[in-house]
Amino acid sequence: MTTAAAEAIAPFDVAALEDLGIPHLPTERETLRRHLVDAIARIRPTLEADAEDNDAGERLSWSSVVALYREGLLSLKVPRELGGPDVDPHLYLELCDELSYINPSAGWCAFINSTSAAFLGAFLPDAGVKRVFAGDGMPIASGALITRGVATPVDGGWRVSGRWPFASGSAHSSWLLAGFRIVRDGTPGPEHMVMGAPIAAVRFVDNWQVMGLKGTGSRDFVLEDHFVPEELAFDLITTDPRRGGPQFWLGRPGFVTPDHAAFALGVARRALDEIAAQAGSYSRGYLTSTISQRGALQHDLGRCDQELRAARALCREALGEAWEFCLRGERPDLERQLRLRGACAYATDVACRVATTAFRYGGGNAIYNDRVLQRCMRDINAAAQHFMVNTSAYDNLGQFRLGMPGVNAMG
Repeated sequence: MTTAAAEAIAPFDVAALEDLGIPHLPTERETLRRHLVDAIARIRPTLEADAEDNDAGERLSWSSVVALYREGLLSLKVPRELGGPDVDPHLYLELCDELSYINPSAGWCAFINSTSAAFLGAFLPDAGVKRVFAGDGMPIASGALITRGVATPVDGGWRVSGRWPFASGSAHSSWLLAGFRIVRDGTPGPEHMVMGAPIAAVRFVDNWQVMGLKGTGSRDFVLEDHFVPEELAFDLITTDPRRGGPQFWLGRPGFVTPDHAAFALGVARRALDEIAAQAGSYSRGYLTSTISQRGALQHDLGRCDQELRAARALCREALGEAWEFCLRGERPDLERQLRLRGACAYATDVACRVATTAFRYGGGNAIYNDRVLQRCMRDINAAAQHFMVNTSAYDNLGQFRLGMPGVNAMG
């Protein structure tokens, strides 16, 4: 790696950011909603201005990180007793939709950081929380839940090694989550363990040269024979929430589906708005009339609008059904988990069609790197590669409808 490349991916001085303390946020829901919606509007100029620099630097620019942190937008799900707003899933869907509309990479990092810090805050034992949430600031977390690590039991914890992909937002994080399995007698166990590792323990790989979501800095990271004390790990499958509100009963995939759904809905809405705004002043080829006069565009614009609204309504419906379980202190049943993930996958599929349609009508003007339409198309198609929204979501739901045994919402 060249010196320039090493400097480009070196972690930011997050300690300086966390020294700013925890943003003071209202507790009443509608007041909190208005405060956070207004906060997003305030920082919109910064997020939009940084879009090209994000892509070039392969991570969020520091000015965007500071703006998001100061407004509490990197810790939206963190339990209230730890200083976070602990927003409910419907409000979270609205906020991450709007952030992704403004800047897809910023929206993606905001949901990754919020969800990662919330996992640590809600599920770690008390001793672990005291370490992660030490000091006056709010920790920033990212990482990968996939169980790419292997662990050997030792006194007081485990020795873990592994390499994990897609650590979005890690350049401005102080803690990383990492999934691992415990090896006993040479065989990995059934647990889905998740640990918190301080950023200083991690080695990053400079491999985030990609076609979309460039500004998220989603590099691989490596841990080698890293000691994980028991207080810094939990079993994702069996551990009940120790802190936080009803949302922490959503389980998996329920807890992360609003993240991906909101991102898809926001990016597609931006693409649709962009082509609608351009259509009245843009002509193609030898035509003298603007593309807004073309019947094909009018038809596709109307169809895309309705498909996007339908996808948003489906996501809200699925969340509403699951939320009823959470309010009772129960995890949503298998059917609701399948519907949540299916709705998330459907929203992403619709978003890909909408963004691609808008891009095609944008013609040659849309292909330049500083244009919103090309960024929307690249970023939503990159997001669609995520396992959470792949076609297995439909397969699993179909298996359930057929009454087949052994259906797994994360299969």
